[in-house]
Amino acid sequence: MVNPPQNRKKNIELDRIFRLILEGKTKKNIQKETGIKKTNLAYYLRRLEEFNAIKRDGKYIIKVIDKAFTSSKIHPRVTINQVQRKLNKRGHAFNFKLIFPTEENLLKNEKVIKEFERGNLEKLGFGSYRTSIKKNTIWINKDSVTIYSNNSYYSSNALHSKFRVLQDMDKIAETLIFKFGFRGIYGIECFREHYGLIFNKFAKWIIAKGGKMYVKDEKNKSILWVDKSRKDDIGLKEFEGKNPITINNADTFFKSHESHGFKVDADFILNAFAINNTQLLEYSKQNKEHLAVIQEYRKESIDNRRESIANRRESQANRKLLIALIKELKNKNG
Repeated sequence: MVNPPQNRKKNIELDRIFRLILEGKTKKNIQKETGIKKTNLAYYLRRLEEFNAIKRDGKYIIKVIDKAFTSSKIHPRVTINQVQRKLNKRGHAFNFKLIFPTEENLLKNEKVIKEFERGNLEKLGFGSYRTSIKKNTIWINKDSVTIYSNNSYYSSNALHSKFRVLQDMDKIAETLIFKFGFRGIYGIECFREHYGLIFNKFAKWIIAKGGKMYVKDEKNKSILWVDKSRKDDIGLKEFEGKNPITINNADTFFKSHESHGFKVDADFILNAFAINNTQLLEYSKQNKEHLAVIQEYRKESIDNRRESIANRRESQANRKLLIALIKELKNKNG
C-alpha cells in the first residue's frame, strides 16, 4: 500500500491543508490560516501530488483530482480492495548505483571511517559498509554507493513511479554528501527495476490456478512475469515487468480486452480465421470469374481490331482501284 505520512501530527496537518484546498484557498491563504512555513507547505503539496490527490498547474494554480482523499492509515490509497483504481501500477525493487568520479576510494573517506568507529555503519566481509536511510539499504563500496529501495511507488503511469524514486535517490545522495562529504558531481545508474499492474485479472487467473508465467528475451532473461512467490511480492496479484513503458502498454492491452469482455480467446481467433478464409475463397472465385470475362473481352477486342485493320486495307485497295478507273476514263475521253 502507499505509505502515508507516518507521524500523526503530519497526517492531521496534511488533511487540514487538503480541506483548505477543497475550499478554494490559495497557498498564501493557507499559510496565513495555518501559520505553516512556506517550505513545509511545499512538502505537503508535494505529498498530496504524490498521492494523486491534487495536481499543480504552474506556480499558483492547484487542481483537485481526488476529493475523497484522506491520509488516514485506516483508508490507505491502495488496499487489498484497491480504493483508488487509478493508482494501478507499482514501482518497486529498485537498485541504484551512485558514482562519485572525483572520489578515489570511498572506503578510506575519513567521515566514513569515523561513522564506522561510532557504530553507525556495519562493516561487511568483503570490505564494504552497510547502513540504511528511510527504508533504503545502502552499501558504501570502494568505487560507488549501492542502494536498494524497499519502498513501493504507486502511480497511474509507471514512468511516474520511476521519476519519484529518482527524486528520492537525489535526496539520499544529498544526505550522503552532507554526512560524509563526498565530493564532486555524482551520477545515478538504475540497474534493477520492477513494475507491476496490481490486482490484474490475468495475474489473478494464473495465481488462482497455482501457476506462474515468465516471458523471456533472447538472452533468456525474464522481461514479464506473474509469480506470487517472488521476494518482492506483497499479495497484490501483479502482472510484472522490468520496463515502465512495457507495463504501461500492457495496461492498455488488458484494458482493451476488458472493454470487449475478454472475447478474444482461441475460439474467437479460430472462428475469425475461418470467416476470413471463407471470404478469401469467395473473393478468389469472383476474381477468376472476372478474369475470364476480361480475357473474353480482350479476345473480342483483338478480333475486332484485326477485322478493323482488314476493312481499312480493303477500303484503301478499293480507293486505289477507283482512282485508277477514273484516270483510265479520262485518258479515253481526252
